[in-house]
Amino acid sequence: AYFRRNVWGWHPLAELVCALAPRITAGCTNWHSNDADGLNGEASRKLAMALRRAIRSGRAAKLVALRDIEIAALPDQTCTLCNGTGIRDDDLGRRGGQPQQVIGADTCAGPDHPRLGQRGWCNGCDGRGARPAFAKHYTCTVDDIAQFASFLETCGGFEIC
Repeated sequence: AYFRRNVWGWHPLAELVCALAPRITAGCTNWHSNDADGLNGEASRKLAMALRRAIRSGRAAKLVALRDIEIAALPDQTCTLCNGTGIRDDDLGRRGGQPQQVIGADTCAGPDHPRLGQRGWCNGCDGRGARPAFAKHYTCTVDDIAQFASFLETCGGFEIC
């Protein structure tokens, strides 16, 4: 059996699982690397039961909601490709015609873009000068926790690799 999550989904899932069942998850010390650490079959079944209890009690939903609030509150970050100007003027940007490109013509701009119709664009921030905080790329839901619990119930132990 194989449980798959990409990097964007695995890290927040591992964080939440460890927060929901710290004693059980302590048996695996490297939740955030793929060096084959994991839990044996008995610990995996215990973790599945603990996660199911947390889901039934609403505790998992509360932790997910709290994480979502914290992530949503993170400020945007200055775009490193245009240094916050909204116009990518490095060699690669110039070769791609980004300083001459009009916002909205060939970009992802919508009607609410702050620089709509202006000349100069950046492919890193869509010409806005800032990007969402990197942590906003990492997502986890209660359903993700439930799917992991289902895997844990019958996996016989797992390795993170």
